[in-house]
Amino acid sequence: MKKEPHIPTQTELVRQFGNPSLILPIKGLWLRKIWSGEKKEEYREDKPYYQRLLEKYRDFPSFTVGFRAGYSMNSAFVVCLCKLKKGEGFEEWGAEKGKNYYILELLKVYK
Repeated sequence: MKKEPHIPTQTELVRQFGNPSLILPIKGLWLRKIWSGEKKEEYREDKPYYQRLLEKYRDFPSFTVGFRAGYSMNSAFVVCLCKLKKGEGFEEWGAEKGKNYYILELLKVYK
């Protein structure tokens, strides 16, 4: 049986890298794919909530985002350097065909 790699908690990573600019919840499946390097983008719907949350990062060349699988400080947590853009995403990474998203391009995963 293949052993899952250890994905750190928010407490562990914040101690090492400091607080990210933004923390977003994410499903465990996608978090593991980001941690392994398999997934290179994360998507958020183009809706008013994410417009208010993400548009302020539009002009930043990059910023840090913490993705947490759950709401506890002890949940699996990944910190990434991201760049924001808008457009259609890849279905294999969770996007729906023909739908526009805020795309968080994952430039680096901090380990």
